[in-house]
Amino acid sequence: MKKTTTTILSNLFYRQQSPISLRFLTTKIPNKNSLIKLPTIKKVSGAVGALTLLYSLNILPEWRQFRDPKHYYSNLSIRIQCSPLVSFLSPKAGILCNLKVSTFLREYIYGLYVWLYNCNMEEAKEPSLLNYSTFSEFFNRELKEGIRPINLYSDLVSPADGTVLHFGKVIDGRIECVKGQDYEINEFLGPFNINKIKENNSLYQLIIYLAPGDYHAFHSPTKWKIFEKTHFPGFYQSVRPTNLLKNPKLFCQNERIVLTGEWKFGYFSMTPVAAMFVGNIVIFDEQEKNRKLKENTKFAVKGLSVNPGEKIGEFRMGSAIVLIFEAPKNINFCIEAGQKLKYGQKLLI
Repeated sequence: MKKTTTTILSNLFYRQQSPISLRFLTTKIPNKNSLIKLPTIKKVSGAVGALTLLYSLNILPEWRQFRDPKHYYSNLSIRIQCSPLVSFLSPKAGILCNLKVSTFLREYIYGLYVWLYNCNMEEAKEPSLLNYSTFSEFFNRELKEGIRPINLYSDLVSPADGTVLHFGKVIDGRIECVKGQDYEINEFLGPFNINKIKENNSLYQLIIYLAPGDYHAFHSPTKWKIFEKTHFPGFYQSVRPTNLLKNPKLFCQNERIVLTGEWKFGYFSMTPVAAMFVGNIVIFDEQEKNRKLKENTKFAVKGLSVNPGEKIGEFRMGSAIVLIFEAPKNINFCIEAGQKLKYGQKLLI
């Protein structure tokens, strides 16, 4: 009896073995030994559904975008940064940063970071990378004494090393984070009565971005009294300028600590804003321990007086500082958007 084509090929490839039906050479129903198994309709439909959902999250606008198209953006990267996973991991980043690094590896690990982010180790109190036992110590390195002279002739000085994102008057109760992108002051500070601003004064704002390579402590920008500290729990989105273009309300959504008080002209506030993998903010040398708060919480500070240049706190990674303050209508800034600042540098003429 003449052998079929299927049997001949099977014997060539699988000698001394029981015949295996090859799906592409036979019309027989494939058994468990088939070389190629087509996915089931259930698996195919599941994969298609998942891809469709992922694509729609990035493409389709949400109902909030229809309500306020100028001030809400639908973007996949923003949603990932607002995910429970990132919210869980960001505060935990400090655990890794506090692990001891082998002396042998310090120059390689820290040196790579210095090279990537152009850190100026000549300004550090301890310039040798070998003397930082953890990444946290290296990141929050102190500066040499006197390396940042405080300009005492200016009413307002820079609170941190960083880049000016935006500055100017608060118009119609809206704060502009980058050119053309803004948000309501009440969303950022909480309930705020703008009518309490004195008749001859205006409300101003200044936003400073701290890049990964910058010195990450922040200092008092003026002589003022702090009466209240308000903790706003939130997300840990990246505060890079490119991210602000995607999501103008980013500062209102991220975790932040608003310090509220008064200075010579009236209302004054200073707000350190947390960022991705920056879940640790230290205020007055005390680690913020209220990470599990789900609602805005206020803490009385009892009129703490601080002077220009006095250290207020530090980030355990990079982020941003937002100043919102009352001042005369005729004040003039002596800075530009995009300008690099050093803490203690004068901001007003």
